[in-house]
This record gives sequence, C-alpha cells and structure tokens, in this order.
Amino acid sequence: MSWHMDDEDLGIFTNGEFSTIAIVNSATSSLSELSGIFDENYQDMFGGFDNPQTAEGRKFCFQVQTELAADLRHGDRLTIKSKNYLITSMQPKHDGKLTHIILKQDLS
Repeated sequence: MSWHMDDEDLGIFTNGEFSTIAIVNSATSSLSELSGIFDENYQDMFGGFDNPQTAEGRKFCFQVQTELAADLRHGDRLTIKSKNYLITSMQPKHDGKLTHIILKQDLS
C-alpha cells in the first residue's frame, strides 16, 4: 500500500502531546472545543535591537485542522490556557489542510 498526502492523519499534529484545547465561544460554530497547536511568538518589527525605531510585541496563533474550524469567523472568541482571545485572521497553510488562526488577546 502506498502512502499519499490525502491519507495523512493531521490529528497526529493537532491532537498530540504538544496540542492545547481551546474553548470555543462563537455564534456561528457548533464547536465547544477545538484542539490545536498554540504559539505565542515574539515579534520585533523594523530591524532589531540596534534600531531605536523598533516595535516589539507578541503574535498569538492557534494552528488547527481546517475542516474542524471551517465555521469559525473573525471576532469569534477562544479561551486557551485560561486566557481569552479574539480571532482576527484565518490563514490556510500550504495545501489548505491546516489553518493558522491569528488571535488578539481579549482583555475586556
């Protein structure tokens, strides 16, 4: 039996030991939970430490299987590790089977 990309089990990536559960609060989705990979990346814009005009911040990203998050929309809320986030962007990756959900921390 040959292996094809269509046969790939993405749950290995999004439901494995590095995954996190998000609680979904959405008017458009029937999901109550979603499993994925949560990243809180440091960002430095405009060139780094030697540039006095630099801006620093964090980028929150939740990578999920596209088919599981298809009915999520901008403005929907996710609770991850006891913190609340708003979905600001959804960016399909490569072949479209995985999606990066870009988040903004919801401090309200």
